[in-house]
Amino acid sequence: MLSSRFKNDGKSIYKLNEIQLQAKADIELKIEKEQYKFEEINCSSCGSKSYELLAEKDRYGLKYYTRICKDCGFVYVSPRMTEESYAEFYNNEYRKLYVGENIASEKFYEDQVFRGKRIFQFINSHYELNNKKLDILEVGCGAGGILSVFKENGHNITGIDLGEEYLNYGKEKHKLNLIKTSLKDIDENYKADIIIYSHVFEHILNLEKELNTIKEHLKENGIIYIEVPGIKYVHKTYEMNFLKYLQNAHVYHFSLNSLSRILQKNNFNLVYGDEQIRTIFKLKIDIEDKVFKNEYSTVLEYLTKIEKMRVFNIFRFKKIRWKIKKLFLKLIFK
Repeated sequence: MLSSRFKNDGKSIYKLNEIQLQAKADIELKIEKEQYKFEEINCSSCGSKSYELLAEKDRYGLKYYTRICKDCGFVYVSPRMTEESYAEFYNNEYRKLYVGENIASEKFYEDQVFRGKRIFQFINSHYELNNKKLDILEVGCGAGGILSVFKENGHNITGIDLGEEYLNYGKEKHKLNLIKTSLKDIDENYKADIIIYSHVFEHILNLEKELNTIKEHLKENGIIYIEVPGIKYVHKTYEMNFLKYLQNAHVYHFSLNSLSRILQKNNFNLVYGDEQIRTIFKLKIDIEDKVFKNEYSTVLEYLTKIEKMRVFNIFRFKKIRWKIKKLFLKLIFK
């Protein structure tokens, strides 16, 4: 384990609001009553059973066993909830726990729109989007804010998700083409030029099955855009705090190397990607075999380093300074 902070003590590192506290309590009760069932898995990248335990809980204090494979360095969760249990979790507690709201809001939608603009620009810099009318599919679209940007630029959009409340918000308030379904259950004749997975791929339990389904719905010369939280980018996006990065809905934690390895095994070639992780992949049947390095030592060394450096994080000091300043002002003007 990285440090004692990662032991399963049930404590959240965030101050949760009433909605989040209730969602967490509901999850814990369902786990206790075995309504939410768990399954043990091996490394999904190389199949190895050899691992080292990194953490026993997530940022909300939920039971969450994070492992790193000793044979390839892939970071994954095991045991994890079964597909049926996760489906119920996404429909009932997921947004409440993560967003802290019972219903979708315009703020949530606008946050998605902001992300959509960045994604559009990123894809457009590596794959021509202008002067075309493309079919865009987003898997796990939420309220559809990302897709709205593509719609405004003249493209045909379809969004799918399992969370009904947020889908209805996008459909009713913003007139977007959103459907409550999964990729495996979508119209078998539907094909897209671009399939978007924005902070969704890390939630997918069976990656190989998902990638095979993508092949069925991707047009010739089409691309997939995959964006996930990069495990080697924690120092930038999570203030050097790996515990903030861990969340029970995420079953895999990717580096560019580990994501590319899994995609290449399934005949997808990396067009462009970075450690943030923002990537574009293209289907290539006659793809050349590439030897991917074992990242066990480098990933473990990185996580150990940021855990040690966390106390020196500039953001942490700013927050401490602000708390001291507020206390000082309160004493002065009491």
